[in-house]
Amino acid sequence: MRKKYEKLGILGGMGPLATYTLYKNIIEDTPAERDQEHIDMVILNAAYIPDRTNGILHGGKSPLPELLDALKILESSGCDLVAIPCNTSHYFYDEMQDSCKIKILNMIELTAEKLNQLGVSKAFLTATEGTVKTGIYQKYCARKNIEIVSPDNRETDELTRIIYEIKAGKNPDVTELKNISEKYYNLGCEKIILGCTELSLIPKKYIKNNSPETVIDAMDILKDKILESFGIKNKIT
Repeated sequence: MRKKYEKLGILGGMGPLATYTLYKNIIEDTPAERDQEHIDMVILNAAYIPDRTNGILHGGKSPLPELLDALKILESSGCDLVAIPCNTSHYFYDEMQDSCKIKILNMIELTAEKLNQLGVSKAFLTATEGTVKTGIYQKYCARKNIEIVSPDNRETDELTRIIYEIKAGKNPDVTELKNISEKYYNLGCEKIILGCTELSLIPKKYIKNNSPETVIDAMDILKDKILESFGIKNKIT
């Protein structure tokens, strides 16, 4: 497979555990026999970036200026491809890409493409309030004629609680996440989208009744695209 890029930049810290998980998964899925066969990368754990949901929906400080500054750091570090393991931050994708000379992978768009490849016409979104209420998944999936079903307000609050407990290093009870996912799967949603990178830390068998194949993890899709972009064949595929 042809190598397209030389150095990956990961704009992380949103949150740090999700950033660590993306890095860990890239390393584990790279069939390398020596250090030099791994991807050269710069990881910026920009934990100082303001909360995305608060900034977008609740009048908090906008995270966009810090996002743009972080991209400049990665660009000046010689990165020629950037991945951002935070779904909600993709609300600002166009502004970020317009300000950056290097390619930024769009995790939401990649997920929509994957759903389309699988022939999915209807999927349920689990995510933060910011991702749910800004409609960013709906925006990209509508281009593929894919209907995105969102949780109601109570369910969104419950999902947000789980996500922020994971951010806090806790081990939350995910029973309600499973119940919500089961509800919408039984109502005709063909796939359950993990649209928050913290949710990627939960074993998929706990999300959909021991049937992980019904779960689409946006961060897994991002990881696979990174490997492809650097000419690496995922060793688990």
